Parts: sequence; structure tokens; C-alpha cells
Amino acid sequence: MVKIGFIGFGEAAFNISIGLRDEGVSGIVAYDTMADQKPMRELIERRAVEAQVKLLPSPEDVARYADVVIISVPSSYTIDACRSIVNSLSRGQIYVDVSASTPEIKKQEWELIKDKGVLFSDSAMLGSLPLSRHKVPIIASGNGAQAFHDALTPYGMKIEVVSETPGVASAIKLVRSIFMKGLAALMFEMLDGAEAHNVSEYVINSIGTSLDGIPFKDHLNRLVSSTAIHAHRRAAELEGAIKMLEEANLCSVMTAAARKRHMMLERYEFDKLFIDRQPSDWKEIFSIIKNYDKN
Repeated sequence: MVKIGFIGFGEAAFNISIGLRDEGVSGIVAYDTMADQKPMRELIERRAVEAQVKLLPSPEDVARYADVVIISVPSSYTIDACRSIVNSLSRGQIYVDVSASTPEIKKQEWELIKDKGVLFSDSAMLGSLPLSRHKVPIIASGNGAQAFHDALTPYGMKIEVVSETPGVASAIKLVRSIFMKGLAALMFEMLDGAEAHNVSEYVINSIGTSLDGIPFKDHLNRLVSSTAIHAHRRAAELEGAIKMLEEANLCSVMTAAARKRHMMLERYEFDKLFIDRQPSDWKEIFSIIKNYDKN
């Protein structure tokens, strides 16, 4: 059975361990620097008992034990965690970083360990850990992505290899977050305004009529193309929305950002380029932007 070790035993490591435990995986070990500090020590110890994970006294101990070393620390500590175990790594080990670090950090990490002969997997989780546990969708890149997939998918993990280049998986996750987290923030601001004017149900039903049942790519092509062409008019409309929110003493930060983004599109003069036809898709819009900015 594959030997798994976690550096960092927070929510991600705990939930994955619980799931793997239920698949019959045993012998999982972990190290967490917070295990020596109250009040986190009690939580970490309780989680370790529940997940049947053995806590080790140092990160080096984890690295020397595990076939698959999984880095699951806050993104600001990724490089420190890597440095703490680099001299304890051995050829053929699978080194997996599931932190939310940037692509550049993942590349730096690879530079630190590549001479050790390890297999590196930059991995990104794309779902709810408490809900999905070890079955949370994971995308992986790097020279060890396939090895990570082959080692742990037999135990129910859902790992998709997207590239052999480290940083690609993290780029996908973070770019995706721009939309998903941005959309959630927009929802809050929209509901602020709707609740203030007692029109929530009308607004929700109206948006649902516009969006429900239509493939995302169709929305993407339609909204990007029409926004580019009508950026000036829509920026003015958003100015009105900002004033409405401010009159109700509500936050308008997302609406103000949307207005600014619309105004940034005006210099490309898409309204003149597409007087008598529609753009083929969002790629045509972005091709024009790239060529304009290049000159």
C-alpha cells in the first residue's frame, strides 16, 4: 500500500485523510507546525485520531517516510515547507503541492527540488473538501502529475492530469477563482441593492430567465462580445447603479470595478469595428485587444 504523508494537517489534509481512511488506506502520517501551539494543538490531535493519522515530530520525518509527500499549507508558507524537507527527499518520491500558491511559486518550488530526482505535481483542488473529501476534483501538472494520478486514483481520488509543466494547474485554479469568487461577490452586491428596494424576487427571476439552461460558452461569447461593442453605454448604466447603491448607503465596490473595466474597453472602439456584423466569438475580441496593445 502506498505510504502517504502530509506537511500541514489543516482542513484539506484532514478531509482527504478521512476519505482515504474510508477506502481502507492506513499508515498515513502528518506534521503540522501548529501542533505544538494552543489552541490548535487540541484540534489537530482530535482530527488525527478521527482520521487515524499518526502525527510525526518533524517535517523531515514525514519526508523520509512517505512515498507521496503532500504539501498542504497556507500559500505563504509553501516555499518554507519545501525548504524544510528538501534534504530529506529521495529519488522517485512523489512530491505534491495542493496549496493555493501562485504558478510562479510552484515553479520556484520545482527549482528547489528537481535535482533530488523527485516527481513533482503542482495540484489544485476545485471543489468542496468537507463535501467531497478525497474525491474532490483535483487537476495536476508537472513531471509527477501522472505518477500522482496513478498512485491515488485506485483509492477513489479524482485527479486529472492537465500538463507536464509545473504552474499550469495553479494557473487554472486561480484564473477560475477570478470568476467564481468574483461572481459570488457580485451576488452579494446585487442582493444588497435588491433587498434595499424590496425587489429581490423580481431581480432573481429576471436574471434566471436570462441565464438558466444556456451553456456557459454561449453566455461567454454573448456577454464578452456585446460588452466590448456597447462598453460606453453600459459604463454609463453602471454609473447609475453606483449612485443607487450609494443613495442607500450600500457598498458599490464590485459595481465600480465593473464600470472601470467597461471604460477600459472604450479605447479599442469595438463599436466602430463591428458596425455591420457581430464578432464570431470571444476569441476575436481578445485577438483585437492583443494586437492593439502590441502596437
